[in-house]
Amino acid sequence: MTDVAVVGGGPVGMWLAAELHRGGARPIVLERRAERPPHSKALTLYPRTLELFAMRGIADRWLDEGTALPSSHFAILTSRLDFTRLDTRFPFTLFLPQLRTEQLLEEHLASLGVPYLRSHTVTGLRQDADGVEIDALTPSGPRTFRAAYVVGCDGAASKVREAAGIESAGTPGTWSTVLGDVELADPPPERALTLNLPGGSMYMVALGGGRYRLAAIDHAALDDLTDAPVTFGELRRNVRRLVGTDYGMRETADAWLSRVNNATRQAVSYRSGRVFLAGDAAHIHYPAGGQGLNLGLQDAANLAWKLAAVIRGWAPDGLLDSYQSERHPVGLEVVEDSLAQCALFANPSREGIALRDRFSKLLGTHPSLNAELAVRLSGLGVCYPDGGRRVPDLALRGAPAASVFGLLPDARFVLLGLDGGGPEPAGGGPAPAGGYGGRLKVVPAALAEDRADWAGVRAVLIRPDGYAAWSCGVGDPAAEPPLARWLGDPVPGLNAVGPASA
Repeated sequence: MTDVAVVGGGPVGMWLAAELHRGGARPIVLERRAERPPHSKALTLYPRTLELFAMRGIADRWLDEGTALPSSHFAILTSRLDFTRLDTRFPFTLFLPQLRTEQLLEEHLASLGVPYLRSHTVTGLRQDADGVEIDALTPSGPRTFRAAYVVGCDGAASKVREAAGIESAGTPGTWSTVLGDVELADPPPERALTLNLPGGSMYMVALGGGRYRLAAIDHAALDDLTDAPVTFGELRRNVRRLVGTDYGMRETADAWLSRVNNATRQAVSYRSGRVFLAGDAAHIHYPAGGQGLNLGLQDAANLAWKLAAVIRGWAPDGLLDSYQSERHPVGLEVVEDSLAQCALFANPSREGIALRDRFSKLLGTHPSLNAELAVRLSGLGVCYPDGGRRVPDLALRGAPAASVFGLLPDARFVLLGLDGGGPEPAGGGPAPAGGYGGRLKVVPAALAEDRADWAGVRAVLIRPDGYAAWSCGVGDPAAEPPLARWLGDPVPGLNAVGPASA
């Protein structure tokens, strides 16, 4: 029996499996496709996703190939969001086709030795008190796998969600738009362009090699709600109707065309017993702002260390329940955010166009509004009720790494002291970190940068996913970090890892 069967080998499933392995679990990935599609739905990686990769020491693989842009868009408005002022080492939008992200993640997974089984189509599952049986069609015929837990990362039409009886609530599609990756002979000079026009809106971004992603929100074609494949002529007509030119659009055999609608749903629960959901299996929405891929990767980062802790036998009571309480509200925020964006760009009435144009002006003239939306879109603003705020990649002195993320590659908790003398709680005395070997690193350090928001923090307990589970300020009363609450019961004689081996 394997520890976790991850159903769906897209980016969310692969990242989840990699994080489970890093946490000490034994996952397998069951992927129904024999090979990856040659085209990419998503293009955008946001700062928080890059931070997750940086915590594990692999962000450079994406940075070396992607194109960094200092802005992003909200609701395809002409006034773009400024990412350059974000509190992160990655203050930009990184454009890299999803296909390449999947290839990089598959290489990462292979380096860890995690089994990735192609042409394995899951057809059903059954739970009992000790595990889950998964039925699958494989190249060698029907087969039943058994795992302690199952995570459905199998997309909007999730078989895992259906088999587990989890309701997906929301609204069906009522309008649709078209997009495509095509060659342009006469493109605009900008690498990324958003246009608001009387007949709708358009988004364009350079992919390299003369190819561009064009998304046309043509108000005259919104009601064409059909499952018929998009034709090259349809995309060309929509673009010409909006902007008066097709930018020298060339019909090539490798052009990718797609139709998307505003169907919006979210799983009522992300868990049913031993079965969990992540990514599009848990939530779908119109791809406004490219948030879906990033949201799913962050679901995986949240769930993996908790599930690994349960499998290894040290998780405190209720830890797995926190996946639902932490990630469901975040998913709902993104769902509502996408609906709000749709209301701005897909309302062809005079009132709707006036609202779109007025909001675009406000976004361009009110820096605080621009900054707030940039933080939300980037994923940096996520804060969990009990898990605390995100810990940025603070520069450190006297630590075994130059910054916080360098302490997190092995996905263990870190008890970080920021006064240079060790992570003692206010009031004196060493932090009670004994008995947590393999789960916790204790690292004394000092801040090596001027950070007013962190200058008064004396010690912080950092979760494997980079959020603060607890912190203690210089003037706080004597307190001990709540290690048992987050790391379970200590084992006598099992000491935490010190800085020399961190």
